[in-house]
Amino acid sequence: MGTFAFYFIIKLLNSVGWPRRRSIFNSEAIINVIVLDDAIQVMIDLFAALGACRPKKALQMIATMHKDKDWEGENAPRILDFINGSRWEDSQYNKKSPHEIINFPNLLPQRENIRLKDLKGVNISLKYLKSMNTDLETFGQAALLWGLAYSDRFNSWYERYYKESTEELPWAQKAGLKIDSIPTLSKLLEESEETLNSYERERGLLSKIPPKLLADACALGREI
Repeated sequence: MGTFAFYFIIKLLNSVGWPRRRSIFNSEAIINVIVLDDAIQVMIDLFAALGACRPKKALQMIATMHKDKDWEGENAPRILDFINGSRWEDSQYNKKSPHEIINFPNLLPQRENIRLKDLKGVNISLKYLKSMNTDLETFGQAALLWGLAYSDRFNSWYERYYKESTEELPWAQKAGLKIDSIPTLSKLLEESEETLNSYERERGLLSKIPPKLLADACALGREI
């Protein structure tokens, strides 16, 4: 598997000042668990956005994740089988966010019950996060596929999310949260593509889309 999910998460963490040193006398890199949980959720939503609105990029990411596979062989990844077996058609998912649907387990159980003043010391090491790479990439791939399969649902969700979040923004700012604005969908996609471009500059170009993968995407009704 590739390292897209980990790369996106690190970029998100860096933007808010993480990882940090454990202490003056201990240089171990650590990450606040609540911050990390939020970064993972954002990563999943970003990947779903790419799947829904930038299908060619999403397919290239999937091809890169499986660049060692024989796409014409019997054991080639079958995205249609994965999507059809996911039960995403269930009506319970109609209005939920991508990260609720993909549902990567919270690193911190019952996080809603943790008091803000207690969060400072709830950290994990960067080394531990790196050990989660395969799981993170699996959930990132699922988000790409969900976006590919349910672009209309994604667009409807983001429209609701943007409206509700914009209305709640003044209250959040009064409560002390440092949020300047809620990104529009076009801004969200722009930032996602910038991160992908950065990935390509650092780690090489994305793979070409195998004919079988392209055919599966077209079977979903997507025009590439």
